[in-house]
Amino acid sequence: MRHAIALMLFLTLLQGALAYAALGGAPSDFGGAPAVSARRFAAGAAASTATSAADAVYTVSQSTLDSGTVVREYSDAAGKVFAVSWRGPTLPDLRTLLGDKFAAMTGAAAKRAQAGHSQLALERADVVLVSTGHMRSFAGHAWIPSALPPGFDTATIE
Repeated sequence: MRHAIALMLFLTLLQGALAYAALGGAPSDFGGAPAVSARRFAAGAAASTATSAADAVYTVSQSTLDSGTVVREYSDAAGKVFAVSWRGPTLPDLRTLLGDKFAAMTGAAAKRAQAGHSQLALERADVVLVSTGHMRSFAGHAWIPSALPPGFDTATIE
């Protein structure tokens, strides 16, 4: 019995160590979902204008999950994710995608009335998050205001 408890504790700790945090950390690992594309942008550049890697202020990496949901991660020049977005028939693993900001989302969700609401909006100094959806159609985005690169327009988050 003692060995079983020790094994369960070890596996719980190992699972936490293997999780990747996206928002505020390194890009996520969605169980090996391949990155479909990555684009680099200069500050103030139009969303359709890519720049060379040397001039890049931020990078947009896009992954399509097995469910068909598209996840975009916006990383600064140091590789730290400052914004994320998702759109598709299912929600991605938000615990992985939002990292330590997931607790802020669940806290805000617990405080709102449940009946008939399909949108969650949270605006705090440390995170801004909007999540909408219903069965087979989910979308959302989140960012860390203090981590946005100079000149980055949050309206460009797709």
